[in-house]
Amino acid sequence: MHRLSDMLLSACDSYQAMQQAHLRCLATDTQPDMERLVFERERFFADLQNHLTSVVSQLQTSVPEPSLVHVLQTRLAALLEDDAILAEHLHAYRTTLEQHRAQLRQGQKVLDGYGGPATSPSSRLIDRSS
Repeated sequence: MHRLSDMLLSACDSYQAMQQAHLRCLATDTQPDMERLVFERERFFADLQNHLTSVVSQLQTSVPEPSLVHVLQTRLAALLEDDAILAEHLHAYRTTLEQHRAQLRQGQKVLDGYGGPATSPSSRLIDRSS
């Protein structure tokens, strides 16, 4: 059981490091690689989930140490809090992207208005040969 809990705590450390790296990335990069962030998050979450499942399975057949239970509850609560902060930053980033996209669409509409067939350079040429 001690080995499994150590592996779970290590997975918690790795997940927390990933969270902090993603928060830094969202705070500093103007165009973060979202595909990479999602891939990393899925990988670290799967690792954490596997270790947690192993520990829970082991806890069903043995009596856990109260200190271990408290440590795990504290660590998992901290990870959930950091996930909530990360979700807020992601929501703000998505909102910013949507605002920029709306501005681009509006600009495209304006440009399309100038570039219609009636105002194209070829239609403004006057045939004076007659």
